[in-house]
This record gives sequence, C-alpha cells and structure tokens, in this order.
Amino acid sequence: MLHRKPAIARSAILLVVALEGVACSSAPSTSSGVTGNDAGSSGGDDGGVAIVGADDGGGDDATGLGTPGDPLGEGGTPGEASADAGGAIATGLHTVTGANGSPGHIVDGAGNVVQLHGVDRSGTEFACTSGSFFDGPVDQTAIDAMKTWNVNAVRVPLNEDCWLGINGIAPAYGGANYQTAIEGWVNLLTQNGMVVIVDLHWTAPGTNLANSQAPMADADHSPTFWSQVAKTFASNGSVIFDLFNEPYITDWGCWVSGGTCAQSNGATYTVAGMASLLQAVRNAGAKNVVILGGLSYSSDMSQWVASVNSIPNLPAPLNGISIENVAASWHAYDFNSEQSGCPSQYNGYGASLTCNSAPVTATNTSATSVLAAGFPLVIGETGISAYSASSAASFSATQITSLEGWFDDLLTWAESEGQSYLAWSWNTDTTPVLITDYTGTPTPDFGVTYQAHLKKF
Repeated sequence: MLHRKPAIARSAILLVVALEGVACSSAPSTSSGVTGNDAGSSGGDDGGVAIVGADDGGGDDATGLGTPGDPLGEGGTPGEASADAGGAIATGLHTVTGANGSPGHIVDGAGNVVQLHGVDRSGTEFACTSGSFFDGPVDQTAIDAMKTWNVNAVRVPLNEDCWLGINGIAPAYGGANYQTAIEGWVNLLTQNGMVVIVDLHWTAPGTNLANSQAPMADADHSPTFWSQVAKTFASNGSVIFDLFNEPYITDWGCWVSGGTCAQSNGATYTVAGMASLLQAVRNAGAKNVVILGGLSYSSDMSQWVASVNSIPNLPAPLNGISIENVAASWHAYDFNSEQSGCPSQYNGYGASLTCNSAPVTATNTSATSVLAAGFPLVIGETGISAYSASSAASFSATQITSLEGWFDDLLTWAESEGQSYLAWSWNTDTTPVLITDYTGTPTPDFGVTYQAHLKKF
C-alpha cells in the first residue's frame, strides 16, 4: 500500500524536484518587490513556555481570536506561560508577529506562547481508500500513550476525495462517514489538551482517485475541501489548518496564485494556489491559525516570505485575503543532504560525512528568513533515517551518533527560537517510525532520541 511517497521522492534535492515540476502558465508572482530579511498540555513542566489556559474572552468569536490590529483582543502583548501546562486545552490559538528581526509566535487566547511538541499520526490520508478510516488505534488509550512522551500536538493528514466522497471512494468510508470519523478523532484529541493540525495530504484533480501525494492542490476539489473542513472546525480554537502537504511544484508564482502548472498521472492540471485555499478557509468564517509549506516538499523556504506577503495585494478574484494568523510549515529530514549535510543515499553514505548544525541547516533552507521576517515557524515533519536495525545498517556507529545529534540539535534550536515541531510518524508502518507498538515503545535511534528530548518538558 502506498502510504506516502518514498524518501527519494520526498527529498528536497532540487534535481529530483526539477524532474517532477512543469512550467507554470499563470501570471508571475507579484512578490518581487517584497523582501524578507534573509536571514504543556501533556501536564509536563516545560520550564516556562507551554500550552496553557483557556480563552481570555477578548476575541471576537468562538475561537477567542482578537480583532485585526489587536490579535489578543486586549491591547496586550504575548505573555509567558506558567511552567506547568496542567493539561489545559489551548483555545483561541493565533499568531503574533515579531519585530526587528525577532520571530513571531503562536499564542493561546490568553497570550501565552505555545510551542508544539508533537507527532504526525498517519493513516487518515490512505486507509479510507481501502476499507478503513484509521491505521492503528485512535482511542483514549492511544492518546494516553502519546502523553507518556509529553506529546501535546498531533498532525492528522486527510484525503480530499474521502472527505468529499468522490472519485470512487466507498460510501462507507467517504463523505459524511469519513467526516464524522475525522471530527470524532480531532475532538477527542483536543478534549485531551492536544493541539491538532489538520493537513490536506492526498489530492487528485478531476476524476482521478487521490491515492498518492500530488505536486500541489487542485482547483477542482481542494478549495471545496477547505471550505467544508474550515466550517467543521471553525469553532475549535485548538485546531490549526495545514493547507497542503509538501508542494513539489517549482514555481512560487504557481504556489501563490495557482495556474496550469502541475502534472498528475501524466496530464497537466489546474493548481489551486495557497491564496485560494486560504481564501476558502477565511470565507468559511474560520479564523484558525493556518500554516503553509514551502516548495521542494516543504523544505525550500527561500521565497516563502515574499510570496506570503504578496497575497494581500493579489487582484480579483483573489483580492482582499488577509495573512493574519498565518505561519510557515517547514519539513526537515536528515536525508535532505544538500541542506543537512548528513550522510544519506544521496551522497553514498560517505564515511567522512557528519551533519551540519541546526542553524546551518535552517539557513540552507531559508527557514531563518521566515523567523527574521517575524513569522512563526512550525516544523511540520522531521525525522532521521535510522529507526530500526535494518535502516541503520548503511551507517557507521559514528554516523548514527551524528544523525541523532543533528536531530536533537534541530529540536533544541527550534525550542530556543520559541517555535514548534512534530516528528513523523507515530505509527508502526509509515516510515520513519517513532514507535514499535502503540503503547509507545520507542524505535532505536529516532524514537529513543525524540522520546528523550520530549521528556525534558
């Protein structure tokens, strides 16, 4: 079963991406004149930055979000959370912008900085195409196992065909039945004090079945998907929307505005750009935080700031779109060797190779430019290639130590910047995996390193 594209297709190596993208026929992005200064709920004690508290009542609707120009609804600035999150649900999540080169942050309704220490829980993007809703248990016991690691956020990947009940999806696992299953899972997670990132993961244009990862969202179905999903979760301020998983088109203009600029099953199709997806969410009345991944499987953030800043100035029909409550989604894996410097299949596992530091990796991907421009950053997926005896076999003991060090350094760097991260995946079969069973037994190297890191909080 295709759970997701294999590592080689997910890699940020530009040669791979160039082969998969096609030239965009949409108008060039209007972002050329915009610069970006290149450059807990689990009950644990995180030392001061956590998910805490309920809505402060200052917002303008059920999500607890404030009004434009005063996002906290109280004329104040983000505060610092108490040391112990105490299991409280984070309501009214929204973003505050950093100034003078400082990063922005996600905060809760009371203005406390929120840092997500999460996991990606795969299955809901593919199981519905073959007679199920989930891959593995999705009950209170499963959530309790996550809590033993101090996990406070879960990313839930979705399938647009299953949500909409189209393109041959069995009615038992599509449409209203799929929506009910997803809503129940998301609500159970947020009732447990978890933040949930709802992610558009698998898509397909026209009458094609969404059974794999596409280069970019499609104009045929994706805006409708987001209009419905946004309405479903608009009143839940603990839900974040990830507009599209890992774009691998090659044109930032297409990324923003769409156009006839991607291929699926050998045929060119019309892309729905990030602006139209964001517009669908906001027109549905949802003010939830929205995160946007960059190009090259969300690893290239080089024009993210300029592209996002261009959105409010787009012509009709994409006019009038606000970029309030918008953050970046960056995916960082060791095997993206041009960025991480780590040994991998792409450089022949060279014996002398050791990984770059986290700041160098972030600079190589331009993730640092997002922070310098005052936006928050969520590492929506991260992980290392060593997660079992067989996957570690290609590396020397020294290289394994380097991979583990790179991963922990990346998490520590994000922590120091007040930003969030989630590791792929809390599954036993969608690699790289964190666990060997759903009681939470960690895998070697990857799982052990992440568990040890989260235990600090």
